[in-house]
Amino acid sequence: MGTDRGRAAIFFGLYAAMLAYSLYWMRLSHVRERVVSFPLLHALIAVALVYVAVRAWLVLTERARQSWDPLWVGVDLLIISGIVRLTGGLNSEAALVYFWPLATYAILRRPRGTALVGIASGLCYVAATWPQVLTPDYADKLGSRLFVLALVTILATAFSVREVQRVEEISRLREQLALADYRRLLSQEMHDGIQHYLVVIAMRLEWARRLLEREPRRAAALAVDQGVVVRQAADELHHLVRRLRSPALERQGFVDALRDHVAMFAERTEMLAPLRVLGEPRTLPPDVEQAAFRIIQEALTNVEKHAQATSATVELDFREGWLRCVVEDDGAGYDPEAVTPEPTEDGGFGLSSMRERAESVGGTLTITSAPGEGTRIEFAAAIDEAAAPEA
Repeated sequence: MGTDRGRAAIFFGLYAAMLAYSLYWMRLSHVRERVVSFPLLHALIAVALVYVAVRAWLVLTERARQSWDPLWVGVDLLIISGIVRLTGGLNSEAALVYFWPLATYAILRRPRGTALVGIASGLCYVAATWPQVLTPDYADKLGSRLFVLALVTILATAFSVREVQRVEEISRLREQLALADYRRLLSQEMHDGIQHYLVVIAMRLEWARRLLEREPRRAAALAVDQGVVVRQAADELHHLVRRLRSPALERQGFVDALRDHVAMFAERTEMLAPLRVLGEPRTLPPDVEQAAFRIIQEALTNVEKHAQATSATVELDFREGWLRCVVEDDGAGYDPEAVTPEPTEDGGFGLSSMRERAESVGGTLTITSAPGEGTRIEFAAAIDEAAAPEA
């Protein structure tokens, strides 16, 4: 999250620097000759600086939503078009700044948005340069510049499409590597643990079969004694299931693995998805860590499939003795009383699975939702014995 905030701060710093530089640029001799009104131009730049400050504050304090992006682009294009109009229209170099929002959308991997921004930029440029009297010279210049803008839009859209494909491929490769690690770990644990018990049981039962005719009582006792080994194998299997964790948790640890998962969720869904970590992260019991990770995964999957949300917030709160995890979205919400807790044929909402995971570690799962008001899922569990009663 700190990295995203740093990138946003750099973006707004560059935006403000570009507006500040425009104050110097408009004083250049060849630009001064074309300026229609200095008071209007100064007022427009002042408004633009205030706009950048307000937008930066909203984004950096996480008050802005991704659904506001078209509004930002619209204001950007209006500011650029106003500067173009006031500094010479068709002859203004400020028209090059139309590439700024175009490049921004391409870098954010939004192909459809990139194409729409290119079209909107062309319309705004026509409006900003429209003369009182149409001339062939104006039509020629406008046509050539719109051609360049169209070419750049096509290239930016193609770049954006390629970046989307690259991110999806990286996501698939990560899943394949994680699955390979998981299978390797599972195979190793099964070979070293469960297979040992099965071999012992098979050998002793074979021995009992051979003794059956000569010493039936000893053979029966030997066969019955294998119940102890079977129980040991069952205990080992239960321990294995509890101990096997997500490969990402094994490789990165809880917070880093969750940060990567949330980042991939945000890239895949194009949602604003901040991860907030409160308190000092600490080592968690493996079963609590696994349950928390899977519950958050399932909650985010629900947001993607069902919520129709524009943003989702994930919060980890490490308090003394216990852990609290919250996933909250601004989507359509639902009536919890009207939704069956059991999973449906297609997986449903996964509420049953999340509750079972929470209960398996002695934790609690609270779901708060209402139609049109989004959904909040909160999981809490003790992370040491002293805090168990409080949690």
